[in-house]
Amino acid sequence: MKLTDAVAVLAALGIAGCQPAPVVVAADEPAPDGPQTTAAFGVAFDHAAGLETRSCDGDMPRCTILFDPAAEEFMRDLLTVQVRNGSLETVAAAEAGFVRNAEGRLMTTYGRFEPVAVEPFEVNGKSGLRAVVTCGVSHPETGFHAAAGECLWAVVSDGAQSVVISSSGFGNGLEAAETAVHSIRLTSN
Repeated sequence: MKLTDAVAVLAALGIAGCQPAPVVVAADEPAPDGPQTTAAFGVAFDHAAGLETRSCDGDMPRCTILFDPAAEEFMRDLLTVQVRNGSLETVAAAEAGFVRNAEGRLMTTYGRFEPVAVEPFEVNGKSGLRAVVTCGVSHPETGFHAAAGECLWAVVSDGAQSVVISSSGFGNGLEAAETAVHSIRLTSN
């Protein structure tokens, strides 16, 4: 065997050794539970199975926290959902820091660094505004990191009531918030 052939064989074996083992699922294993729906305060939204809700602390009426009881304690709280009376832009300004800049563009003043452009969207026939900002996170071993997270701020409104969704700075919070925002429904509670 030539030296170049030997190198090629060793390289191929090395690459093959770096591949993850195939995942084998037994036919009799149950499929994971599908999305779940939470309804409270005139709002319903979807989330992954296994996540739970609890009331917000303090004086925050019409507010719920979605959390993951299986996550590490410092990463359990994923997002907050609050229902506020008021129009989309009024509530977005007061609760998410969404304000117009000198050029008239809607920006969020929340987060670290420069203001971030706010994106309009629609979900289930309702208007919404959203922005993902750089935010701080705390870790029990390494402390507070002022710009280590990404937080989603979104507001959805029917004109009279608005729903404010804000996520934790951890990836699991951003993922849960995206699912909630894409499924939010204002109900008649």
